[in-house]
Amino acid sequence: MTTKTPATLLSIPAKKWLLIMLFVVIAPHVAYTPLWLTIIALCIIGWIGISLFSQRPELPVWGRRLLVVGVIAGVLIYASMSQELAGLSSLLIAGAILKVLELRSRRDGWVLILVACFIAAVSFLFDQSIVAAIYGGVSLMTVFSALMMMHHPNEKSWFAFPLKKSALILLQSMPLMLILFLIFPRISPLWSIQYNNSVAKTGLSDGMEPGNISQLARSDSVAFRASFSTGVPPASTDRYWRAVTYPIFDGQRWSMAQDGIDKSINSSSKESKSLVGYQVIAEPSANSWLFALDYPSGLPSPEVSAFSDGTFRADSPIYERLFYSAKADLSAAYDGRPLYDRARYLSVPENGNPATRAMVAQWLVAGLSAEQKIAALLQRYNEQFSYTLSPQKLRGDRIDQFLFTTQEGFCEHFSNATAYALRLAGIPTRVVAGYLGGEWNPYEKYMLVRQYEAHAWIEAWLDGKGWVRIDPTAAVAPERVTLPFDQLFSDSPEFMSDNAFATYRMQQSLPWLKTWSLRYDALNYNWHRWVLGFHEEQSNLLQDWFGTISILKMLLLLFIPAGVALTFVIWVLLRVPLRKLNTVDQEVIDVSAVLSAVTPFLQREAEETVTSYCQRVACSLPVLRSQLENWSALYQQIRYVPESQQIEQNTILFLSCSRQLKGDIKRLNKQDVVRGSID
Repeated sequence: MTTKTPATLLSIPAKKWLLIMLFVVIAPHVAYTPLWLTIIALCIIGWIGISLFSQRPELPVWGRRLLVVGVIAGVLIYASMSQELAGLSSLLIAGAILKVLELRSRRDGWVLILVACFIAAVSFLFDQSIVAAIYGGVSLMTVFSALMMMHHPNEKSWFAFPLKKSALILLQSMPLMLILFLIFPRISPLWSIQYNNSVAKTGLSDGMEPGNISQLARSDSVAFRASFSTGVPPASTDRYWRAVTYPIFDGQRWSMAQDGIDKSINSSSKESKSLVGYQVIAEPSANSWLFALDYPSGLPSPEVSAFSDGTFRADSPIYERLFYSAKADLSAAYDGRPLYDRARYLSVPENGNPATRAMVAQWLVAGLSAEQKIAALLQRYNEQFSYTLSPQKLRGDRIDQFLFTTQEGFCEHFSNATAYALRLAGIPTRVVAGYLGGEWNPYEKYMLVRQYEAHAWIEAWLDGKGWVRIDPTAAVAPERVTLPFDQLFSDSPEFMSDNAFATYRMQQSLPWLKTWSLRYDALNYNWHRWVLGFHEEQSNLLQDWFGTISILKMLLLLFIPAGVALTFVIWVLLRVPLRKLNTVDQEVIDVSAVLSAVTPFLQREAEETVTSYCQRVACSLPVLRSQLENWSALYQQIRYVPESQQIEQNTILFLSCSRQLKGDIKRLNKQDVVRGSID
């Protein structure tokens, strides 16, 4: 069995930095890993850290084995039940904390540093905000600091020294990083790896029934951000963002059509005063539908497909932020196209909801026009109904129960009942789901739309007018259109109930927090737009600077700045004097110089170790043998056992011994060397 030599063992300062590094890189994963794993990680790091500072005994062998078996079993069970990314994160963290239990040699330290790099990189799969980027830089600094202390075990300033060096390394790498960011071809980011989020985080789903949109009022997560070419937001009554249409109704649930929706849109070329250009940054949703300001006009960006029902979709589910631009005509008029598949928009179950059918039959007997039927229903809402986030649950004939019994609901309740009644009345109708409203950020002039602003309305086909938007919610609660949603429902216990620490709740008691929240979101908006979204901009920028980009130009752009930077570094290194040796090594050189002054053959050879050198000198100067052996032993302790608690005391003794030894040597002469005595 081989034993580790002192040169391969980790010093105590290096172990301390490895523990600090591990704590820093694990911290961002706390929200995505199981609680039990976080507790175990903190306990292991804390126990090892305390043992380093207070010399307490390490965990016994049986305790380590029990931990290893338990952690491995727990991680395997968790990985089989959780999302892929969360399982990967937990696996890396478990491997790192188990490695700490056997942290002995430099090889163990290098393995832990490599795993820490992967853990830091995986954190960007969950969060790519500017705060995450800054924290990633801090994580890298701790990794470099740990690596630095592994190679400088005798450094007295074990905390400040590696931090300064690591910060300097990161600063020196910045110019090259910026050059590569600007000119290096972009590849698809790793964080676009596909994983599904929950419905509460995703937002709108592929179907609608009473109750599912009101659940989104519990979440304040961002759905998308939009900026406008005019620099000002549309009026509050024009902030309808359509996402999906639901033409299929089975009596309980409205759902999307799987066919019959063409890839086309009203693409009128005439200019209109109500035509608005806008740009959207959509958050990951694991769905393909996007958000279009009502009513879309013209074609959006190439990465987005426009459909005949006025909706936008991506080519595949969105697992990373998506930037696109489009136009909307806020006063779009009927373009003259006929309604295809009219039967689809009139289809309702043959039975059910008898009271609603009787009400519609009265309209038909009275000979009301389509507009009069719509007005009659909206008037009913305005006089008898209430708008609430917590309506009573509906059972059986839901629409009858809503219209004639509970008479309270959220937007999907009103849209559901209105679309059903109008179809019974012979008016083609579809339900539209999207978002209504948005918070204007004056610092960067964009609109922030959150999940709790999800909304549903209907569109009815009227002869000579085409699809006309009808928002029954506006009839019962006009303030829903004119006021911000958070202001309207701030007193409702269901509002943002999923987030007890929502920023909005704190803003009620701390008004200044709202300003800072908007400023921070503006900073993140620019980060997502100009840094994470730097795709097309990169190509356009390079073409503006250099014209058509060829392989030769790309190589020149890469290697010329790199060559200039390398030349500068070499010039600086040549001008900087060599690093001074530490005090201990300098004493060895000084002793050798004093001995060589007595006689040249006592000078230390380049390949000669301190121990063998002292043995050779002792053969020529036996009278100094005990001093040389003591001096050599102290050197070995200082140089090869750096974690010794007596290192400072040994250094003082070594320097004192060196002074005494040099004084005795200087009193020698050549004859004394031959005789082996001192005058």
